[in-house]
Parts: sequence; structure tokens; C-alpha cells
Amino acid sequence: MEKELRLRPIGIIRSPYKEPKGTPVQPGFAKKERGEVILDEAYTEALDDIEGFDRIWLVFWVHRARPWRPKVVPYRDVVERGLFATRSPSRPNPIGLSAVRLVSRERNRLVVEGLDIIDGTPLLDIKPYIPRADAFPDARSGWFDKTKNAREVADDRFYLSETVRLSRDEVVLRLGLHGCIENTARHVHRRLAEELIQEKEPNPAAEGVIELLGEFLQATDFRALRAADEDLAGQKEVSVRIYRTQDGVRWEKL
Repeated sequence: MEKELRLRPIGIIRSPYKEPKGTPVQPGFAKKERGEVILDEAYTEALDDIEGFDRIWLVFWVHRARPWRPKVVPYRDVVERGLFATRSPSRPNPIGLSAVRLVSRERNRLVVEGLDIIDGTPLLDIKPYIPRADAFPDARSGWFDKTKNAREVADDRFYLSETVRLSRDEVVLRLGLHGCIENTARHVHRRLAEELIQEKEPNPAAEGVIELLGEFLQATDFRALRAADEDLAGQKEVSVRIYRTQDGVRWEKL
């Protein structure tokens, strides 16, 4: 089995939905808002003859999905289910699949309707929807048939926060701020400790500040922060993803 497979986006999906929250959870729950599927020019000819299909499958990369978990609470339920018994976007390989209505084509652009996809999503493939091959209306739908949860739009439970682009100047400023914070904290900690040694009477306030600064310096890995900032500063522009975890706000370079 291949340890790694490489995928190459063939275009981008433009959608009226800018954030996960409020996006329809399935194409069948989407309204009549329209979007565009824009392919790279190299694939224009590959779209020939697609106009005869009422619906098409869009295969895409869920680029803002959180890391996968074996158990999730799907949008249409209130209990945990096995990941592969759901359509959660947080998967080992976050590949999405949606059947949307094809409205029109102009060269390498498709106007589509019924999107359940976030704006800016990378497109991986397009296939025609064929009712005789793709529709099995009598098939059982497991827990989905029994659920009473009528949610039709998403929240942000499966998604990371938006990607942010940083210029080199912004990264250098970040590097300087981290250095300023570290130097100031170490300087104040040292000066207070020196003055406390010289005092004859106990000073609980100063002792408390020293303890807090010591804990802050111990908990904050400034060396790792400097290394990360210096790595970012060596590039003209970089994309980072900022998101919240149980331990606070984190970021990762894309």
C-alpha cells in the first residue's frame, strides 16, 4: 500500500458561504444561492459535453477541517457516532463530495446551485451525476433514518479558524514583540529579586510578582517561539492558520 498519495487541485470553488457556521450540511438542504467552480485553464477542454448533465459531483479538499477523531457527534445527531458512519468533514483524508446542480458553463467556469461548500475550497475532481447509477432511494440510512435532529446548517465544530496571510514585516514585528516581552519579563524579575534581597522587611506583593513572572517565564518556551518566528521571517509571505484549543490560541504554518 502506498504510504503517501499526492493530490493536485484543479481549480477552486467560489461560494456565498465564507465561514463554516451557517453553511448547509448537505446539498439537499442548500437554498438557491449560486456559486462558481473555476478550473485552471489547462482543464478547460476537459469540461466539454458537461452541459448535458443536470447535476455534477464535486470532489474537493476540506482545507479548514480539524484533525480527525474516531468518534464524532454529527450535525444531525446528538450522540457520538463512528466517524465512517457520518459525513463529518474531519477525516484522515478530508475529502468532500457534493452533488450540485449545474446551471451553466462558460469556458473553464461553471455556475452551480445548491452548494454546501465554503468559499475558497480547493477542487480535486468533477464527475457527472447519473441517476440510474448514483441514486438508490430504497437504501437504508442507519442512524440517520432514526434521528430527530433537524439541523440543516453547520456550526464550526469540525473546522479550524480562517487562514491568515502574514507579510515579512508583520512576522518581523511579531519576532520583535516576543523579544520585547521576554526581555522585559526577565529584567523585571531580576531587578525585583535583587531589591527583595536588600529589603529587611518581608514584601508579599513583590514576592507574588516574582513568583508570577517566574511561572510565566518557565511556562513560555521563548526559544521555540523565536525559532518559529525566524523561520517565518525568512519568507516573503506565509499563510498561517490560527485556532483555539483547550490550552489557548495556537497557530500553524501551512
